Amino acid sequence: MISESIGNFPMKIKVLITGSQVHDIGYRVFLLNHAMIFGLEGFMASNTIIHDDKQQIIVFAEGDKESIEEFCAEIKENKPPNAIVDSIITQPTEKRVMSIMHYVHLAQVEQLDKGIPAILGIESLQEQMLDKQDKILDKQDETKNEIHALRSDLKTEMNERFNKIEHELEIMKESLIKHGIIA
Repeated sequence: MISESIGNFPMKIKVLITGSQVHDIGYRVFLLNHAMIFGLEGFMASNTIIHDDKQQIIVFAEGDKESIEEFCAEIKENKPPNAIVDSIITQPTEKRVMSIMHYVHLAQVEQLDKGIPAILGIESLQEQMLDKQDKILDKQDETKNEIHALRSDLKTEMNERFNKIEHELEIMKESLIKHGIIA
């Protein structure tokens, strides 16, 4: 159980959330959201690796006794959908805890820091896709030109053959008339 605060003095706790999947699933945002819902004054959360297959989130929170207890009950009861948690350990601490609004700003900057490389990666992929699209359009134009040339060649050849057949038919007709086979 969490140690009791005296009067209205704030309580400070440290929470260790350990499991095989607690990073990169929005767990710290989940925790921050609940810290704000329960009116905590201070909050900090950071990701760490404790060994190869175990991830950990270290949380520091500060608030009145009731808010801290509600927060702890909530995060022990509920977790983000993709979280795989082995343990949640809560203990008192004396560590300085930053204000929740400072942490919100820090989290926003951290998310921007993660987002910028992703955006640049998307931009690079977009350039690659546009290059491929240009190559496809060039190939399409080449194919279209080849089809037009082939069609033109085929038309010329077919006209020549048709004219030759007409000429041969004319010769055969004259021969048939000459020999009295047709009138």
